[in-house]
Amino acid sequence: MKLKTILYGRRKIKVIFKPLKHLDGYFETEKHLLVIDKNLKGIDLFNTIIHEFFHMIMFYEKINVNDRGEEPVAIAVGNGFTKIFKQNKNLFSLLYNIIKNK
Repeated sequence: MKLKTILYGRRKIKVIFKPLKHLDGYFETEKHLLVIDKNLKGIDLFNTIIHEFFHMIMFYEKINVNDRGEEPVAIAVGNGFTKIFKQNKNLFSLLYNIIKNK
């Protein structure tokens, strides 16, 4: 997989793929590190990447879901995904290829 870093604002998040037990992926906030199980493929890989992006957005935008209603959270997450895709131009085709190759 060619995904090695994700830009988010002024941050550069390192992405590594390694075997994981009992987890598909996780985001280490202090290390700005996204870890994905290297054995994932297709839809499972796609869903895990999107899931971890959600955690990144929530952390970097300082969104506490318990403090906000559904609409402000949806707007903030939508804006966060826009930021990710705008700064990482090859991400669309990479994610499309993941889904296509189920």
